[in-house]
Amino acid sequence: MMTVKTKFLRLFTPVVAGAALLAACNSSSNNTSDQVMNMPSDEDGIEMAALAVMPPIAGLDVPFKSYAVPTSEGMTIETETGTTIEIPANAFVDKDGNPITGTVDIKFREFHDATDIIASGIPMHNPETGEYMETAGMFEIKGEQAGQEIFVKGDKDIAVNLASFNEGDQFNFYKLGAKDCRWEDKGTAKPKPNVKKETRLAQLDAELPSAPVRPRKHSNVENFVFDLDVNYSMFPELKTFKGVVWEYAGQGENPEKNDWIFSSSWDKIFLEKSPTGYFELVLSNSEKTFKTLVRPVLSDANYEEALAAFTATKMAAYDKVKVAQQAERSRLTAQANLMRSFSVAGFGTYNWDVWHEAGRTRCAAKPKFDVLANMDADVNKGVSYFLVMGERHAVVRYSKANLAKFSFQTSEDNALLAVLPEGKVAIFSAKDFKNLDIAKLERKGSVLLEMATETMTVSSLDNLDEVIDRAFAM
Repeated sequence: MMTVKTKFLRLFTPVVAGAALLAACNSSSNNTSDQVMNMPSDEDGIEMAALAVMPPIAGLDVPFKSYAVPTSEGMTIETETGTTIEIPANAFVDKDGNPITGTVDIKFREFHDATDIIASGIPMHNPETGEYMETAGMFEIKGEQAGQEIFVKGDKDIAVNLASFNEGDQFNFYKLGAKDCRWEDKGTAKPKPNVKKETRLAQLDAELPSAPVRPRKHSNVENFVFDLDVNYSMFPELKTFKGVVWEYAGQGENPEKNDWIFSSSWDKIFLEKSPTGYFELVLSNSEKTFKTLVRPVLSDANYEEALAAFTATKMAAYDKVKVAQQAERSRLTAQANLMRSFSVAGFGTYNWDVWHEAGRTRCAAKPKFDVLANMDADVNKGVSYFLVMGERHAVVRYSKANLAKFSFQTSEDNALLAVLPEGKVAIFSAKDFKNLDIAKLERKGSVLLEMATETMTVSSLDNLDEVIDRAFAM
């Protein structure tokens, strides 16, 4: 089925308790030392684990794309979203600071929606304050040569013009700490229009030729038909039309009602294809001018040969151009309308974000799974829960340890996904949230969430898209 991605989310990942869930923040970065931080207990006495990159579904993550870059020349890379990465010449060194020559592999991935962020497991919150981030686009970049890590030279920067599907100039640029997974504010810049996309779309509009006119058989013509007695030595440009007669197209002056044009001698003949697919015929001399729209008509004897030639050449060429243009237009349409630009001095994970305070109503969540989940009564503590808020494009991550602090905004569309072992996903849908008795929930201070397990195992980003789509469609 076709899926609709949830775009540009606000993501808050509450901290997961339990040493079994600790993971190095730099699990996908260039840093080689795995370190974690000991965090203080929160206000409810739940020990908070270190911030970490934790993809919730085994074997599933947002893939990198690799680009071969010649170091002596540098390169500008363009991705499917319209993002461009401007790599200068002689920009890299090895771990000892020695200049690198030859070709290097630059690996790049970007994150633009709830599916990408959930799959990556990148934390986007402040555990001390409870603040969470609304992202306008995130990316990770790294490099290597022959399997060995490389580094950006100290006097070089890489300009990343990141595609952004979120409007607004309230976003700052952040870098994720490789050791502590904390976001460091690097500054800000206003977004700019994707001029390259706008220019290319305008070019496509101008480049598509008019569809060729299909040959018409004389015996099938209903309108008035006439011939032109042309002196081809005087009008060699009209030799292409030698042997055809002309049908009045029903627009312009009707030659059938203007007998005088056939008894006149014309000094100039203008015959050119018009945007309508017809030909504009203009006859003129020193005394008068006649204009009309016509189209060529073939004799029955010449029609089959002309039709075959038309199909094999003119129409085939037009269809080829049209298909190529449609593909290019689809590619450009998928790109973002905005670009957010910043220069980075090193590899890592970067994010255009704005911080928000947590403001949802708290209640203890008690998930209940159906038989398809094949779960014990005591829910496995390795299960990850994701509250997706479609209206605000936000995702909140929970674990068993902090479900007592579950919260959601009753005025928004919400859906809860539970990622179970082996890629199964259970859903408490947007419709289920709408059917909750909010007054009763507030009195009790807790809510029972009866999760419906999907029959599909999530093994790809497209699968996860489908699950999120169904969670809001149910």
